[in-house]
Amino acid sequence: MLLVLSLLAIPWMGYKSVREMENFLLEGQQQALDLTSEGIASLLSNREALFDPDVGVAEVLGQSFEVLPTKLTNSLSIDANVADWESAFQDIHEYTGAGFFECTTDYKPHSLSVRHALGTHESFVYALFQVTDDNVVFRDPELVSLANSDQLRVTIQSFGIELRRYLLVAREEGRMSVYSMKFGWREPETGEALKEITAVLEPTDDGYFIKVRIPKDIMGQRARIKFEIVDVDDLVARKIIGRISTDPDPFIHNLGRVRLMTPALAKLVEPIYLSEANIRIWDKDFRLRAELGSLYPGRLTIQRGRMSDKGWLNRIESIPLALYDWVLRQPLGGLKDMPVDSSKEDLRTLSKVINNGTQVSERRRHGEAKLIVSALPIWANGEIQGAILMKQSGNRLLSLQYETLRRFMLLFLGVFLFLSVIILVFASRLTYRVGRLQRETEQATTDEGRLLRDNIRSGTRAADELGSLTRSISAMLQNLGQYTRYLEKLPDTLAHEMNNPLNVVNSSLENLQYSNQDLRDNKYFLRAQNGVQRLRSILTSLTEAASLKEALEQESDQFETFDLRQLVTSCVDGYQQVYIDRTIRIDALPGTFYIKGVPDRVAQLLDKLIDNAIRFSTVGDIVVQISLAHELISLSVLNRGPALPQDIEHRLFDPMVSSAKDARQAHLGLGLYVVRLIAEFHGGTVKAENRQDHSGVVVTVTLTRAHTV
Repeated sequence: MLLVLSLLAIPWMGYKSVREMENFLLEGQQQALDLTSEGIASLLSNREALFDPDVGVAEVLGQSFEVLPTKLTNSLSIDANVADWESAFQDIHEYTGAGFFECTTDYKPHSLSVRHALGTHESFVYALFQVTDDNVVFRDPELVSLANSDQLRVTIQSFGIELRRYLLVAREEGRMSVYSMKFGWREPETGEALKEITAVLEPTDDGYFIKVRIPKDIMGQRARIKFEIVDVDDLVARKIIGRISTDPDPFIHNLGRVRLMTPALAKLVEPIYLSEANIRIWDKDFRLRAELGSLYPGRLTIQRGRMSDKGWLNRIESIPLALYDWVLRQPLGGLKDMPVDSSKEDLRTLSKVINNGTQVSERRRHGEAKLIVSALPIWANGEIQGAILMKQSGNRLLSLQYETLRRFMLLFLGVFLFLSVIILVFASRLTYRVGRLQRETEQATTDEGRLLRDNIRSGTRAADELGSLTRSISAMLQNLGQYTRYLEKLPDTLAHEMNNPLNVVNSSLENLQYSNQDLRDNKYFLRAQNGVQRLRSILTSLTEAASLKEALEQESDQFETFDLRQLVTSCVDGYQQVYIDRTIRIDALPGTFYIKGVPDRVAQLLDKLIDNAIRFSTVGDIVVQISLAHELISLSVLNRGPALPQDIEHRLFDPMVSSAKDARQAHLGLGLYVVRLIAEFHGGTVKAENRQDHSGVVVTVTLTRAHTV
């Protein structure tokens, strides 16, 4: 996995290098734009007649109609719910959101704000306005003037046709009256309301909605349209206190954006074409004299693509593409962030050029949109006659870089996915083989180290390193198995081989004692007899532990139900007769304690516990407790003596573990190991712990209670 993740460094390095290339490309584009502006400035120098203030034709500003509307899938009824209208439009813009709305300098956002949407379907244009207004004022029919209430003004201009103005007012909630107005919006052209344009006003808690339906025949082809919300708040004075317009008329609001076009200038500049660029020639009075090209050739394509209907397959496909473009920051997608109106920045740049006579070259960034600007003064007879302002989108050039990066990323992703699959398959197979080898190795032995199998079956034929390791482990297990079988047979072999010499020694000592009665109290004679007894005890312990597991497996079908209390009582009576110098007693509640098992083996278990308690206690009684809790019977043996050593406390029930330090007695550490084997054979557990007052040790065997019928 780390190897796969390390491959991610390759696309990261490619990504960083391409981003460095982005700055290089933009710098080169900026230098080319500067050279072009210098060429145009040289071409227009010393042409004073082209900048004559008496030459030029004024042109009305306005947004192109086909850029704005959303293509609707169905027609909308003028009486339909507002919610149906809102759901039909894809986008409803705030007046400051996309640059479509502008307001006057005395605008108060808490008093008046607008959300607007425009759409078309077949032969109608639909407009929706959500107006936030703190005071809604309807028209007073007693007053002659129409400009005394909240209203909607619509201005339409078709190419080659003069401006037409329509005023929409309402006396009350519902249908609005529509009038064709003269210049200045003071008087209607006729006293009759128009019926072709229909509109409805619906009040809300914080303002009102206006729904408008306009026939396309009224607008004509490639029309320019402007909407203006007019706000009146005072019912007495009824004066207009605020306006919000989709494209304010520069002649009314004096925004300094009058275009005085000079045809001769336009013809000179027209042969010069720059992709994604806008060329503007200004005079020294900051009036626009010529303009060529646009920054937004891709804007209409993007808008129309957004308007088009998308099937479910295209929507699914758009999800990874959108993620891909988000990671790589699609340059063409940044065109949507290009400002519709950059007059403030342009005015600042022109002021530097015209007032100071210096060249300005800068880069602007609006979201993901990159704009390169070059401005240069135009001289005539030593005086500045105007300036050239060139703006070009850097996104088009960066799109070539984007395509290069995308091809690189696609190639890398293909290689990365291929290598990832290969590495993951190899790693998964290797992990599976290692895990299988681990499982078989762990299953070859028991928890106490007893060998169950002496070979590894899977993976031994593999020719790689893991196969060699498997064969080595299998060979090691075979050698260990042979040695284990030798050790398992060793106790029986030793007992058989040593019993005969021990019998000879024991009989010789008995004969010697019989013939020489004075040796009865001889310390050397007694030491020899004690040594023979210790050897017999060692041999007995070894053979008992070695053959116990096999014997228990053969006795698994000999289980019977018996009373543990009765068995323990019988055994304790026998222990008391053997160990007459110690007190062994039973502490149990009255009643029966039935368990299921082999009585002889439980008695053997108790023998080991009593023997262990006597060996490691010097004073006090040895107590055998029997208790019952939650269907579990506990058999405990308590003695007083030394506490459990901490170094072997958790290994007491392992074979060959003992804390005895008396060399005169045989302690192989097999007693408690036998106790654990018998307890587990009966489905129980065993534990050893210090008594609460640390005066001795208690060993507890827990068995499951059996129910008798």
